[in-house]
Amino acid sequence: MSLRNKPLLYSVVAVLGLFAATSQAQAEEPDGLEELDLVKLLNVEVSTATKTAESLDDAPAVITVVTREDIQRWGFQSVADVLNHTVGFYSIDDHILPNVGVRGMSGGLEAQSGVIKVMIDGVSVAYRITSGNWLGVELIPLESIAQIEIIRGPASALYGADAFLGVVNIITLSPEQMRPVRARVVAGLTEGNPGGRFDVASGAVFGKFDLLLGAAGEIADRSGLELPSESPAPTLPSSVGARRNALDLKRSSLVLQTRLGYRDGDNGHLILSAYASGLERGGDFAHWAQLSAGSDQEGRRYGTVVALGQFRASLDGLLRVSDGVELALTTSYFQGGVLPSDRVEIASNLFYVERDESYHSVNVAAEGRWTPSQRFNVIAGTDTVYDREKLGVPKRIDRDTNQAVFDASEHKPALGLLNVGAFISANYKAFDPWLKLTGGMRYDHHSVYGDQLTGRVGVTSRWTRALAAKLLYGTAFKAPSPYLSYALPLRPGDVVGNPNLEPQRIATLEYQMSFQPDRSWGVTSSVSYNRLLDKAEFMPNGINQTARNVSSQRSLSWETRADLRHYSDYALYASFELVRSRRQLGQEGYAASLIGTENVVYPPWISWAGVSFALPSVPEVPLELAAQAIWVAPRRAADTSILERGGSFSLPSYLLVEASLATRELYLVPGHESRVAFRARNLFAERGPDPGFSGFEYPLAPRELYLEIEHTY
Repeated sequence: MSLRNKPLLYSVVAVLGLFAATSQAQAEEPDGLEELDLVKLLNVEVSTATKTAESLDDAPAVITVVTREDIQRWGFQSVADVLNHTVGFYSIDDHILPNVGVRGMSGGLEAQSGVIKVMIDGVSVAYRITSGNWLGVELIPLESIAQIEIIRGPASALYGADAFLGVVNIITLSPEQMRPVRARVVAGLTEGNPGGRFDVASGAVFGKFDLLLGAAGEIADRSGLELPSESPAPTLPSSVGARRNALDLKRSSLVLQTRLGYRDGDNGHLILSAYASGLERGGDFAHWAQLSAGSDQEGRRYGTVVALGQFRASLDGLLRVSDGVELALTTSYFQGGVLPSDRVEIASNLFYVERDESYHSVNVAAEGRWTPSQRFNVIAGTDTVYDREKLGVPKRIDRDTNQAVFDASEHKPALGLLNVGAFISANYKAFDPWLKLTGGMRYDHHSVYGDQLTGRVGVTSRWTRALAAKLLYGTAFKAPSPYLSYALPLRPGDVVGNPNLEPQRIATLEYQMSFQPDRSWGVTSSVSYNRLLDKAEFMPNGINQTARNVSSQRSLSWETRADLRHYSDYALYASFELVRSRRQLGQEGYAASLIGTENVVYPPWISWAGVSFALPSVPEVPLELAAQAIWVAPRRAADTSILERGGSFSLPSYLLVEASLATRELYLVPGHESRVAFRARNLFAERGPDPGFSGFEYPLAPRELYLEIEHTY
């Protein structure tokens, strides 16, 4: 039976079996299970795996939860930082937008972490032209986050096309958790250049109404980093000469957040949320041309600047019809594109390029949730997404006249993309707590890519109070982004879209065991087998990089994490990922033999560790010392670099260390906690390269030293 048909069989059998089991469901949980009360205390509650609240060990998914306390303890500055320290993820920083891979599989050039689905309170935040995700300061103010739920593995059966290799759901503060003001200010040096960040959230409750406002911003400068010597074929302007250090890696980000809610107790709620985001990046390591910043003989500045903006608004309504029935309706609007300051250098002395890209999108989703008992629930829903994408012909701007070389106003095609999906999911506690069954399936019809069917089945079991296990199988698909399908080259050798691409598909089998005897320590270990078909990415094809379904990939991964903690006295963790992956390019000839079947880009193993403990100090100034480290194994360069060098090569391993010294429970104002922290990232200024996708490699993010002041009013 083909991979395409297996999800239907498994999901239908599972869902029908769960419906048949409703006759055995009890209206109430049996009494006397005192152990379960302790179990609830030992487990964080999550909702992303099934769209219903449940304990972490009971959720039918491999999940990591990052809490507000974790963000504060380790000094995370963005969601990208969080994923960098999460087992099962590997991020390449191209100094514009991070490119996250999962369990041995990466997205390729301009993927922008599009292999995962990132949501805020269940609403996608994708930049829809590339289907990528912004993970930096521009995504969300961290001060407004309650927790981040991170799923490794496919979740298309619940969340549709982009829930491919994983899901990141950011949960904002509830009205009960809000404070009048939470604020954080950061100032410091990056590569010797001054910069800073701010992050603030303010909330209030007025009877049945609640309001949350937030803002975050960043100004930083990584200029001075050097193009790695391992780069086989960078595209350099003639004016660069022997220089290999970047002159413009300036970074600025801004996000504004608002949420207005009306909550009527047990009857439901109505919540309006909106986010406006923007970013601007100096593009000395952009893929079109490298080290392009500088000035001409007349003193005019030039260089690539990537400037993007987007706006998102959603209205979420929930109505509790009865004790066991809820109806939910969510309507979302998205728009975004390049900003006026965006410009691209292509190593030409005559002109530069202005891009013409934008999108408008509407998403309407409706769900019904039936919970006849605490043992059984069913969720069924439908959603419709309409994208209007504009990938206009880029303009070549004459440097002397600042006028377009030719008029592209008549060549601005707009493309309408429509996807309609429907899903059903059910969960049944057959023998609580020893056996919980999960099953579901989803059907999608895309106006370009046709019909897609995905499904999942799972078994979770708590063998003892401390020991739990999960066995899961799921499939997912990812429709090619508009950029993959319709990108226009800005220069010879640039990317070229392919409208004939097939959707990517993946099937994953996972097994996880967790042991947590009490609050002080625990160990979690999981094994997964992934089979990816029709992988789509930009690949060398003649002088250009053309989007193609280039390969199939099989990946076997092992992920383990151990935690030890004692209240606020100390916290330690260690995690490890081991990956074995092989690819089949489906091609023959010189290029295929040169690249081979061994995996590229993603490291075969990664290790993480962290320790935080309270220092003996005077009672008025309690101190906390923390340190984290990431050790990344040698990994093969990307396909393009291998072809440009004419032979396979690997990039050296690297070790990144972070450290901080912070106050805790410091009450300069009675009743209002303050924290002051000195932090260092890349403490030892590690200079190793990371894989690039355009014939050159990226330098690692530089050392950053900064002072952080946080206050809660």
